[in-house]
Amino acid sequence: MDKTSITVMIYAYQAGQLELLKRQQALEEKATQDALVTQGNTRKQARIIVARMRPAEWPSLETIVGQAVERRLDEPDLVGPWEPLAVAEEEQLALSGRWPGASLGVSMVQRNYSLPTPLVRRLRTTAWRVSEAPMRELEARGLVGAGLVLTEAQKLVRDELAARLYPVPRIVREALARYGPAASSETSGA
Repeated sequence: MDKTSITVMIYAYQAGQLELLKRQQALEEKATQDALVTQGNTRKQARIIVARMRPAEWPSLETIVGQAVERRLDEPDLVGPWEPLAVAEEEQLALSGRWPGASLGVSMVQRNYSLPTPLVRRLRTTAWRVSEAPMRELEARGLVGAGLVLTEAQKLVRDELAARLYPVPRIVREALARYGPAASSETSGA
Protein backbone atom coordinates (compact mmCIF):
# COMPACT_ATOMS: atom_id res chain seq x y z
CA MET A 1 0.00 0.00 0.00
CA ASP A 2 1.18 3.50 -0.85
CA LYS A 3 2.32 5.50 2.20
CA THR A 4 2.71 9.19 2.94
CA SER A 5 4.94 10.59 5.66
CA ILE A 6 3.56 13.12 8.13
CA THR A 7 5.37 15.03 10.84
CA VAL A 8 3.45 15.83 14.01
CA MET A 9 4.10 17.13 17.50
CA ILE A 10 2.73 14.74 20.11
CA TYR A 11 2.77 14.95 23.89
CA ALA A 12 5.97 13.70 25.49
CA TYR A 13 4.02 11.15 27.55
CA GLN A 14 2.54 9.73 24.32
CA ALA A 15 6.01 9.42 22.77
CA GLY A 16 7.17 7.72 25.97
CA GLN A 17 4.27 5.26 25.91
CA LEU A 18 4.99 4.40 22.28
CA GLU A 19 8.71 3.87 23.03
CA LEU A 20 7.85 1.69 26.03
CA LEU A 21 5.50 -0.37 23.88
CA LYS A 22 8.24 -0.78 21.25
CA ARG A 23 10.69 -2.04 23.91
CA GLN A 24 8.08 -4.41 25.39
CA GLN A 25 7.34 -5.79 21.95
CA ALA A 26 11.05 -6.40 21.30
CA LEU A 27 11.37 -8.28 24.61
CA GLU A 28 8.27 -10.36 23.86
CA GLU A 29 9.55 -11.19 20.38
CA LYS A 30 12.89 -12.32 21.78
CA ALA A 31 11.22 -14.39 24.51
CA THR A 32 8.95 -16.02 21.93
CA GLN A 33 11.89 -16.76 19.65
CA ASP A 34 13.87 -18.27 22.56
CA ALA A 35 10.86 -20.39 23.57
CA LEU A 36 10.50 -21.67 20.00
CA VAL A 37 14.18 -22.67 19.96
CA THR A 38 13.72 -24.42 23.32
CA GLN A 39 10.83 -26.33 21.75
CA GLY A 40 13.16 -27.72 19.08
CA ASN A 41 13.01 -25.15 16.28
CA THR A 42 16.24 -23.87 14.78
CA ARG A 43 17.04 -20.20 15.38
CA LYS A 44 16.21 -19.49 11.72
CA GLN A 45 12.85 -21.32 11.97
CA ALA A 46 12.05 -19.43 15.16
CA ARG A 47 12.85 -16.10 13.47
CA ILE A 48 10.56 -16.99 10.54
CA ILE A 49 7.73 -17.97 12.89
CA VAL A 50 8.13 -14.74 14.88
CA ALA A 51 8.20 -12.70 11.65
CA ARG A 52 4.87 -14.28 10.64
CA MET A 53 3.42 -13.49 14.08
CA ARG A 54 4.65 -9.88 14.15
CA PRO A 55 1.80 -8.08 12.32
CA ALA A 56 -0.86 -9.51 14.64
CA GLU A 57 1.08 -9.86 17.89
CA TRP A 58 3.45 -6.87 17.71
CA PRO A 59 2.14 -4.32 15.21
CA SER A 60 4.45 -1.48 14.20
CA LEU A 61 4.08 1.90 15.90
CA GLU A 62 2.88 3.32 12.59
CA THR A 63 0.13 0.70 12.50
CA ILE A 64 -0.89 1.59 16.06
CA VAL A 65 -0.89 5.33 15.30
CA GLY A 66 -2.80 4.77 12.05
CA GLN A 67 -5.47 2.66 13.77
CA ALA A 68 -5.87 5.29 16.50
CA VAL A 69 -6.22 8.06 13.90
CA GLU A 70 -8.82 6.05 11.97
CA ARG A 71 -10.87 5.61 15.14
CA ARG A 72 -10.64 9.32 15.99
CA LEU A 73 -11.68 10.28 12.44
CA ASP A 74 -14.73 8.01 12.81
CA GLU A 75 -16.04 10.00 15.79
CA PRO A 76 -19.12 12.19 15.12
CA ASP A 77 -17.32 15.55 15.35
CA LEU A 78 -14.80 14.61 12.64
CA VAL A 79 -16.47 11.95 10.51
CA GLY A 80 -17.66 14.17 7.65
CA PRO A 81 -18.47 13.66 4.80
CA TRP A 82 -16.08 16.33 3.63
CA GLU A 83 -15.64 17.92 0.24
CA PRO A 84 -12.33 16.70 -1.23
CA LEU A 85 -9.42 19.10 -0.99
CA ALA A 86 -8.49 21.22 -3.98
CA VAL A 87 -4.91 20.88 -5.21
CA ALA A 88 -3.95 24.24 -3.65
CA GLU A 89 -5.41 23.15 -0.30
CA GLU A 90 -3.49 19.86 -0.40
CA GLU A 91 -0.27 21.71 -1.18
CA GLN A 92 -0.80 24.12 1.69
CA LEU A 93 -1.52 21.30 4.15
CA ALA A 94 1.61 19.42 3.10
CA LEU A 95 3.78 22.38 4.21
CA SER A 96 5.35 22.29 7.63
CA GLY A 97 4.54 25.03 10.06
CA ARG A 98 2.51 25.83 13.10
CA TRP A 99 -1.16 26.73 13.02
CA PRO A 100 -2.32 29.85 14.91
CA GLY A 101 -2.87 29.62 18.64
CA ALA A 102 -1.36 29.86 22.04
CA SER A 103 1.33 27.45 23.19
CA LEU A 104 -0.10 24.40 24.94
CA GLY A 105 2.49 24.81 27.68
CA VAL A 106 3.36 21.11 27.80
CA SER A 107 6.31 19.06 26.61
CA MET A 108 5.94 17.99 23.00
CA VAL A 109 8.01 15.67 20.84
CA GLN A 110 8.23 15.68 17.05
CA ARG A 111 7.48 12.34 15.39
CA ASN A 112 7.33 11.22 11.76
CA TYR A 113 4.92 8.51 10.69
CA SER A 114 4.42 6.86 7.31
CA LEU A 115 0.73 6.13 7.10
CA PRO A 116 -1.42 4.82 4.26
CA THR A 117 -1.89 7.63 1.74
CA PRO A 118 -5.71 7.41 1.81
CA LEU A 119 -5.63 7.84 5.62
CA VAL A 120 -3.31 10.87 5.37
CA ARG A 121 -5.58 12.38 2.71
CA ARG A 122 -8.61 11.80 4.97
CA LEU A 123 -6.75 13.24 7.97
CA ARG A 124 -5.69 16.36 6.09
CA THR A 125 -9.11 16.83 4.54
CA THR A 126 -10.79 16.57 7.93
CA ALA A 127 -8.30 18.98 9.52
CA TRP A 128 -8.87 21.52 6.78
CA ARG A 129 -12.65 21.27 6.56
CA VAL A 130 -13.25 21.37 10.32
CA SER A 131 -10.90 24.35 10.63
CA GLU A 132 -12.11 26.35 7.62
CA ALA A 133 -14.59 28.66 9.38
CA PRO A 134 -12.42 29.64 12.36
CA MET A 135 -9.36 30.02 10.11
CA ARG A 136 -11.31 32.27 7.74
CA GLU A 137 -12.40 34.40 10.70
CA LEU A 138 -8.83 34.60 12.04
CA GLU A 139 -7.62 35.79 8.64
CA ALA A 140 -10.53 38.25 8.20
CA ARG A 141 -9.73 39.82 11.58
CA GLY A 142 -6.03 40.04 10.75
CA LEU A 143 -5.07 37.78 13.67
CA VAL A 144 -2.66 35.47 11.82
CA GLY A 145 0.73 36.09 10.36
CA ALA A 146 4.34 36.41 11.36
CA GLY A 147 5.45 39.36 13.47
CA LEU A 148 2.02 40.58 14.50
CA VAL A 149 1.76 42.72 17.60
CA LEU A 150 -1.65 41.98 19.10
CA THR A 151 -3.46 43.66 21.96
CA GLU A 152 -4.58 41.51 24.88
CA ALA A 153 -8.15 41.62 23.53
CA GLN A 154 -6.95 40.50 20.09
CA LYS A 155 -4.92 37.68 21.65
CA LEU A 156 -8.00 36.54 23.55
CA VAL A 157 -10.10 36.48 20.36
CA ARG A 158 -7.27 34.73 18.47
CA ASP A 159 -6.94 32.08 21.16
CA GLU A 160 -10.72 31.49 21.29
CA LEU A 161 -10.85 31.04 17.52
CA ALA A 162 -7.67 28.95 17.48
CA ALA A 163 -9.21 26.58 20.03
CA ARG A 164 -11.73 25.65 17.31
CA LEU A 165 -8.97 24.68 14.86
CA TYR A 166 -8.25 21.00 14.30
CA PRO A 167 -4.81 20.76 12.71
CA VAL A 168 -3.42 17.33 11.88
CA PRO A 169 -1.21 17.14 15.01
CA ARG A 170 -4.17 17.88 17.31
CA ILE A 171 -6.18 15.07 15.73
CA VAL A 172 -3.22 12.69 16.10
CA ARG A 173 -2.69 13.69 19.76
CA GLU A 174 -6.39 13.18 20.51
CA ALA A 175 -6.32 9.84 18.69
CA LEU A 176 -3.36 8.64 20.76
CA ALA A 177 -4.91 9.90 23.99
CA ARG A 178 -8.16 8.03 23.29
CA TYR A 179 -6.96 4.95 21.42
CA GLY A 180 -3.17 4.69 21.78
CA PRO A 181 -1.13 2.54 24.17
CA ALA A 182 -1.66 4.88 27.14
CA ALA A 183 -5.44 4.67 26.67
CA SER A 184 -5.22 0.87 26.38
CA SER A 185 -3.27 0.54 29.62
CA GLU A 186 -5.67 2.90 31.43
CA THR A 187 -8.70 0.94 30.34
CA SER A 188 -7.14 -2.45 31.06
CA GLY A 189 -6.19 -1.43 34.59
CA ALA A 190 -2.44 -1.75 33.97
